[in-house]
Amino acid sequence: MKTLLILLLLVPTLAMSKTYKKDGKFYIKTIKSGFKYHKNFMDHNEHNFKYIKDKKKARAGKYYQQFELRDGDCFGDEGWSDCDTDRERVEFSTRPRQPITKNQCYGYSLMLSKDFTHVHPTSTTLGQVHQHGGPTGTAQGLASFPPLVQIDVVGESLFFNWHELSGSATNVIDESRYYKLKSLKDMKEVWTDISFCLDFKNKRMDAWVDGIKKVEILKSPIFFKPEAIYFKHGIYRSFISKYKKQNNVKKMPTQIVFYDEIRRGNSIEKVDININPKLKRVD
Repeated sequence: MKTLLILLLLVPTLAMSKTYKKDGKFYIKTIKSGFKYHKNFMDHNEHNFKYIKDKKKARAGKYYQQFELRDGDCFGDEGWSDCDTDRERVEFSTRPRQPITKNQCYGYSLMLSKDFTHVHPTSTTLGQVHQHGGPTGTAQGLASFPPLVQIDVVGESLFFNWHELSGSATNVIDESRYYKLKSLKDMKEVWTDISFCLDFKNKRMDAWVDGIKKVEILKSPIFFKPEAIYFKHGIYRSFISKYKKQNNVKKMPTQIVFYDEIRRGNSIEKVDININPKLKRVD
């Protein structure tokens, strides 16, 4: 009996006390992070998301998040359907949103599973800053509400993708500017810390990987005035038909990604645990 008890204590457990449902939507409660909660505005299957207690595997603290996206995992909410727009995702949005003022910084840790594979030319996004009440347009003939920044898997590497937006607010022109952050092979079964700042006052953007600056863009993050911006994390695949057509397959491969230490603040010192090791752990 003693042996059995010890084995049970060593097994990772689902930490459901940090998650809850309200009005049919799934939430993650968060403290010491700059956010109040993360919310899935769409839906997800049981396999798509797990909130796990395992101090040995977590980046810091006791808990981490597991996202798993399989073929056919597409959902929707009021006025939007991923299934109808060639997309698949399981993704959480953060609240509160942030104003377009001063310096807005975000940081998080992610780890790829050992069998993670890219799905190029389909885009895989593993974090993004989106707009609320911002410009609209089209992307490859489909309705689009363009983000400001996406952390994208492109081929065998992870990139900082700044969306340089121009044109009119109702028919925006969206041009992606890619900056390499890290090779995927160096992110499997090991935590990678991503952080970046969008400085609206001084009109610049900077991004760090594991505490080392990788990106410096001396331009304003945006040329429009949305009501606010907000961070999203999870796995988001857009234009999945590209991968199926290029590889002559009917199904998308499964992708598994782990997340931890998701933060926001008004300086890099408030979100990057490499630059500021004294930051309190997000649990």
